[in-house]
Amino acid sequence: MSKKENKEKKTLFLLDGHSLTHRAFYALPLLTNDEGEYTNAVFGFVRMLFSLTDEWNPDRMIITFDKKAPTFRHEEYEDYKAGRKKMPEELVPQIPLLQQTIEKLKIPMLAKEGYEADDLLGTLSKEAAEEGYMVYIVTGDRDALQLVSENVNILYTRKGISDLVKFDLDKVMEKYELPPEKLIDRKGLMGDSSDNIPGVPGIGKKTALKLLKEFGSMEEILANIDKVSGKKRKENLRKYTEQARMSYRLGKIKRDVPVEIDFDECRLDSYDDQEAAEQFERLGFTSLLDRFDFKEEMNFKDLEVVNLDQAGLEQLKEKAAAAGEIAAAVKLKEGTKAIQGEIEAVIFSLEAESQIYSYQLESEKIAEEIKDIFSAADIAKLMIDAKEASLALLKQGIEIINISFEPLLAFYLLQPSSSLPELEEVLSRELTISFDEIESKDKLLVEISKLFELKAELLPKLEKDELLKLYQEIELPLIKVLARMEANGVKVDKEWLDSLSERLGKRLDIITEKAHQLAGEEFNLNSPKQLGEILFEKLGLPVIKRTKTGYSTNASVLEKLEGKHEIIPLISEYRELAKLKSTYIDSLPPLVNKETGKIHTSFNQMVTATGRLSSTDPNLQNIPIRTEEGREIRKAFIPSKEDMLLLAVDYSQIELRVFAHLSGDQKLKEAFNSGADIHTETASEVFEVEPEEVSPNLRRHAKVINFGIAYGMSSYGLSQDLDIPVEEAQDYIDKYFERFSGVKEYMDQTIKKVKECGYAETMFGRRRYIPEINSSNYHRRSFAERTAINTPVQGTAADIMKKSMIDVYNALKDEDLDLNILLQVHDELVFEVAESDLEKAAKLIKDKMENTAELDVPLLVDLQTGENWRDKKDYEVDKDA
Repeated sequence: MSKKENKEKKTLFLLDGHSLTHRAFYALPLLTNDEGEYTNAVFGFVRMLFSLTDEWNPDRMIITFDKKAPTFRHEEYEDYKAGRKKMPEELVPQIPLLQQTIEKLKIPMLAKEGYEADDLLGTLSKEAAEEGYMVYIVTGDRDALQLVSENVNILYTRKGISDLVKFDLDKVMEKYELPPEKLIDRKGLMGDSSDNIPGVPGIGKKTALKLLKEFGSMEEILANIDKVSGKKRKENLRKYTEQARMSYRLGKIKRDVPVEIDFDECRLDSYDDQEAAEQFERLGFTSLLDRFDFKEEMNFKDLEVVNLDQAGLEQLKEKAAAAGEIAAAVKLKEGTKAIQGEIEAVIFSLEAESQIYSYQLESEKIAEEIKDIFSAADIAKLMIDAKEASLALLKQGIEIINISFEPLLAFYLLQPSSSLPELEEVLSRELTISFDEIESKDKLLVEISKLFELKAELLPKLEKDELLKLYQEIELPLIKVLARMEANGVKVDKEWLDSLSERLGKRLDIITEKAHQLAGEEFNLNSPKQLGEILFEKLGLPVIKRTKTGYSTNASVLEKLEGKHEIIPLISEYRELAKLKSTYIDSLPPLVNKETGKIHTSFNQMVTATGRLSSTDPNLQNIPIRTEEGREIRKAFIPSKEDMLLLAVDYSQIELRVFAHLSGDQKLKEAFNSGADIHTETASEVFEVEPEEVSPNLRRHAKVINFGIAYGMSSYGLSQDLDIPVEEAQDYIDKYFERFSGVKEYMDQTIKKVKECGYAETMFGRRRYIPEINSSNYHRRSFAERTAINTPVQGTAADIMKKSMIDVYNALKDEDLDLNILLQVHDELVFEVAESDLEKAAKLIKDKMENTAELDVPLLVDLQTGENWRDKKDYEVDKDA
């Protein structure tokens, strides 16, 4: 039976505001809204509130809170709750914010000086039960269990805020073996450390229960101390009789607090949807907005859709030219992808007109028909899904010129750490419109009709956050570069991958056979369960870690078992090769486009919080290069024509150069400006040896230190990377900061700034919000501080890479070169170029990439060429050419 059905009595829900707010705060990670206010406790509380109303459908509700003033309990016992931790700084401002939100929902709140929220719960539950209500108290405080009666139940938050356990009379007896009212006697005897209630020393849960079962109540126990067994127990009961009675009084919830409230006035349906929704929008609770009936219902029938013929399209071109901008979306044929370029229709709208224009592309002359609009530099384009549209149009020979607005890209810059929503959700949030009544086939038309309004909402927000320049000068221009790279694709040698797969398959078979011989039986190397049984039961190796289902055999466990049995390196090798084979070697051939013979990966511009690009289908960023087998995979990537070579251009130590620039440290800058090897210089400074005496091992250590410092690594992290004691790692860090004092000052200032404003930013103004930096939790705060240090470095390097891609692309367009830009992987750009054009192309690319940003240290690139992505040789540009 549903909790909503067959309610014999009206229900009153009493919420312990103090307890539930704390539970919500600790259940969720720190969140902030656009104004930088902490909101995780408010969000968690409200989400729990809605969950309660959905599941239980209460008739009435009241929320109680504590007042800051001392209560009657403090007057009786000065040390009452003396051991309680101070409320976390991030929670303090959320209490009034929560109360404002509850006010908007028109739920009555009650707090009274001199009393705790528990006392109000006790009083209200008693009065409501007497008036015929079935009362449910929602709390995370077990003290409330003493209030349970025939008409009062407790919904106890066992874990977090969503796992509720219902306590009625039977449940209390089952759990505590005492009726609810005797829980107060129990507390009087055993006390409560969480509230600093002393009780009687030496009496714990078991003893208290035994005595109460024997004598019936605390007062009966105190009246019959001579009959209590145990000499020490008797002494303590006599000595601490009054302390026990005081503990009883402190633990007993009052049920006669003078309050006046009309339960009929505590309905849940009296709030104003618009007012509540505005509060939720301000808090950034977009996922909860659909609960309110405040949005303008979009009606597709209200839209006038004009199907254009050739003459109509010509007229639209003239109107767009006169207006200087047009909104556009490309509709692909059903079941096709942008790379196929099969366009069903192009949808347009103009700001000054209410109509939506649809042009069906049925002829073979698609490019001729719509090229004038998309290639016109004097017509700004507001584009939906701009990269996919650009890619589809590129396949028809059309490049979109002058993209002025991409809604999701704007949202991404404003909310870089949020998962990217659908455009429908952004429109719903920003323009308060509902898509509930819109059929999926019509959504694109509705979205295009609202694009100008959305631009008017989002661009001022970008300007306010000083992100508009980044948006207009880097992110929007990058769209056409990424679309071109995806259209170009990269050719793959399937025969090489097939031969590699066969070779690795044979090696895996050999490893499997050897492992079976060593184990003395056959087993599945891919089964952690079977492997665990072999290693820890049959071979008797020491158990390092257990899981819920058996033994852990993960990489860290195998690492600890190295040297204990010759089967261990075989298992590690098997896993490494099996992953390479399944994840890359066998997965790449099915992704080769049958028409082009190439892989057309998708570059993601709106995923990472730092601004770095990522790629999917396949993820080319993760192809391993540290092992020979990983490098073998790269050999499969080849130029598309026989007279071409691959040209890889890689920024040299870009993040360390950015770090030197941002920190302003003189020694770091001098090292880069003099052309010295930065790792050798660091080794010389930290290990106190002359540069020429730096060994390869010392240089390797210095390299780890350099990158570790730039990433905000702790001494523990450094110790793990270098396999040295934590103390030694800390000594290295201290010496580094002593020698490079500007770095320490920069890091301290960066953390201080982020703590004040709530976000880290790159040299180009990209922001990343880091609310956890003010967390009272050490681990959260430490991670946030490392993120604050790393974000400007990694983010600036990402911005430089993006800007260089645009600069290179624009420069190459003006040159008559047989060259294509193919890939961006980490700090590297990969091109294919005709051998006859290599010298000119390499010189131009090097010049643009090294001069794309002004730093206090030089930006340098390394060039390599080869017949495939693996077999590349260094290439030097002739500066005099």
